[in-house]
Amino acid sequence: MFERKPLRYIKRWPLLALLLLSAQSVYADQLRVSRLFFDFVSGQIQVSCQIDYELDKKIIQALENGIVMHFQTTFELLRKRNVLPDKLILSSSQNFDIKYYALLKQFIVREPHLQAERSFVSLRAALAFMGKADRLSLGYQSSITEDGDYYLQARAKLLNDELPLPLRVQSYFTKDWRPVSGWRVVEVIKDGA
Repeated sequence: MFERKPLRYIKRWPLLALLLLSAQSVYADQLRVSRLFFDFVSGQIQVSCQIDYELDKKIIQALENGIVMHFQTTFELLRKRNVLPDKLILSSSQNFDIKYYALLKQFIVREPHLQAERSFVSLRAALAFMGKADRLSLGYQSSITEDGDYYLQARAKLLNDELPLPLRVQSYFTKDWRPVSGWRVVEVIKDGA
């Protein structure tokens, strides 16, 4: 017949749950939007932000083995609503691809929207470049037409759907292959208000 398991295994569940939660918080800190601000310039809404990249060793190792990593920063302007979910007014994103070339001993950062590439001798320098978004146009100030409270939010993430198939499958089961920052939020005050 079946043997009953001693209760000592049940006593270990809280410890296991605590370890899992702490591991998730480590992975959540791989990307962080540390600053976010905006300005109205010539009728446009321009956003700037700082993203801090602290990548997991597995991601760094994959980069050093020639795997291209695709990162995306998303910016959204929303209007608060009481009953319904907040209304999305404008949305934009900035993408970066980073790859390591062993023969050159350089990291190449590609900006697909500009069709431009830059090379860096260290990963830290490449990530610092990727982490600075300065005066990106989100849209026109005329998009803020209705009265109400508006806010701007930004977040960064690794696009795990762009990973090679073996890593993509692994990313569905572990958080270390799905780094994403929390939303950084700032209130938008209309120009001239």
